[in-house]
Amino acid sequence: MRVRWFASLSVGILTLVACDRAPVSVSFRIYTPAPDQLQQAFWTLPDFSLTERSGRTVTRADLKGKVWVADFFYTSCPGPCPMLTSRVGELQKQLGSDDRIQLVSISSDPEKDTPQVLADYARKFGAGERWLFLTGTKAAIHDLALNGFKLPIAEDPSAAEPITHSTRLILVDQTGAIRGLYDGVGGNGVEQIMRDIRRLLESKP
Repeated sequence: MRVRWFASLSVGILTLVACDRAPVSVSFRIYTPAPDQLQQAFWTLPDFSLTERSGRTVTRADLKGKVWVADFFYTSCPGPCPMLTSRVGELQKQLGSDDRIQLVSISSDPEKDTPQVLADYARKFGAGERWLFLTGTKAAIHDLALNGFKLPIAEDPSAAEPITHSTRLILVDQTGAIRGLYDGVGGNGVEQIMRDIRRLLESKP
């Protein structure tokens, strides 16, 4: 799957292109902090309740007080997901054992990505305990993506790549507020988000 971004400083059109599919265009806003400062909170995520690969329930309240990085993926994705997950793995290595930080990967294909499937996938990428892999109902996942993170998600079961989703890494502060969105498959997204994680840990949200 190829993802093309067309953006101005504040508003643009996101065009997601998958094999054998017509482009899906979604209006969106770019929320990337300036290089020399940590951006103020954009909006706070709504409450959610999803299931981790271990089988336990994870809510927004469980992440309160943590700086966390979220992404959307699915385990059978033939496109950018393995690269995106590898980038989160890079973050895991750089973050070390700091328990103030959480990594949160959310399945865009929850009907297939059961906790056991997620556990196998997480093991493949060497995920530790601070890297959560979440699933839930399709309605809950789509609502969280579209109305919580304000990111596009679309499904076409007849397509070679049936699910289209964002490949952004999303930085969330200790209060559950979005602080920035970063390139998850190219560029220097990992470097940028590490910079802003450190700034968040040093500041009061």
